[in-house]
Amino acid sequence: MPENAMITAVVEEATASGRIPGAIVTVRADGELVHHSAHGSVDHHSASGLRPDTLLWLASLSKPFGAVALLSLVDEGRVRLEDAVSAYLPEFAEPGRVRVLTPGSPSPFGPPFGPPPDPAPVFDIVPALRELTLLDLLTYTGGLQSIFMWNPEYVMPAQGETLRGYAPKLARLVRDFQPGQGWAYSNGASFDVLSRVVEIASGQELDEFLAERLFEPMGLRQTGFGCASHAAAQPLAAALLDNEVIAGRTFRSTSAGLWSTAHDYLIFAEMLRNGGVHGSRRLLQQETVARMTTNQVGELCTGLNGREPAGGVGFGLGVAVLDDPTAAHEALPAGSFGWDGVGTRRFWVCPAAGWSLFYFAPDIGVQRDIEAAVARAFA
Repeated sequence: MPENAMITAVVEEATASGRIPGAIVTVRADGELVHHSAHGSVDHHSASGLRPDTLLWLASLSKPFGAVALLSLVDEGRVRLEDAVSAYLPEFAEPGRVRVLTPGSPSPFGPPFGPPPDPAPVFDIVPALRELTLLDLLTYTGGLQSIFMWNPEYVMPAQGETLRGYAPKLARLVRDFQPGQGWAYSNGASFDVLSRVVEIASGQELDEFLAERLFEPMGLRQTGFGCASHAAAQPLAAALLDNEVIAGRTFRSTSAGLWSTAHDYLIFAEMLRNGGVHGSRRLLQQETVARMTTNQVGELCTGLNGREPAGGVGFGLGVAVLDDPTAAHEALPAGSFGWDGVGTRRFWVCPAAGWSLFYFAPDIGVQRDIEAAVARAFA
């Protein structure tokens, strides 16, 4: 079966059977666009059909853009990943606090934005052993706001708030473990802080810096903040559109604020696959991309975000890395790297086989079927 037909068959079967309402799948192999399709609708309750050029809220797929923005400043010598966060945000120089679950306490785990666990967990508070570094935040080893650990001190940005005003407040947030001694996905706070560091180090507003350094050089005309009202935008529930991060009116952060298309995102992914080069222009040093896409945390990472815990998964700088696909129960080749957004959109780059993949598909099983089909088709 031809490559395109293999991928299309997986998505059409999943849509026809009701496993998913629809999907967008885009693949580049050896730099060429080899698959670009859309099927069905955004969700089971929507009449809004998906198109190949649907403008998607990227959610946490914004984070790799933030990582590359910061790393471009590292390449220029304006930032060192080993720098203390307080070198840019002095509020973080204050002694940090770390919470330690009291022996015998109920579990602190729960939905990221749901009600507190019942019964409530009990913690002891101890001093942080050292300051947070940029590397801690970029690798999620800083303990600053873990997505599935209830923390009443963590408050989302309010309407009208700006990154400039919000990021310093996160210095007061009690942390979930000592820096460098754990790994937990910080879906909001870490990249809010890193986004503000990009602004401080560059002297530019984040949206201006991203446009000048990444979007315009790569021709990403459908990528940016505040795109919810665009005619081709993915429809979202009113509650989501009221979220200041998603709306991108005054608060712009690479924690979860960008919108883009599958086509644009794979241009970005291909730049990483090409070692930091787009066309004839180098956007990141090859050594920097190699560090970004190599496991930096040993065995601390607990698995891919949005999937069951598993071994064989490492974490680089803003992206997960498949060190051992067998241990991770994944069909992709070793060395593949990528990330996801709210468990429904994900990108992968497979350097060994020379392809990159972006999909929007709201089901883990279907996602794995898509990944397996692409891995077989372009082995």
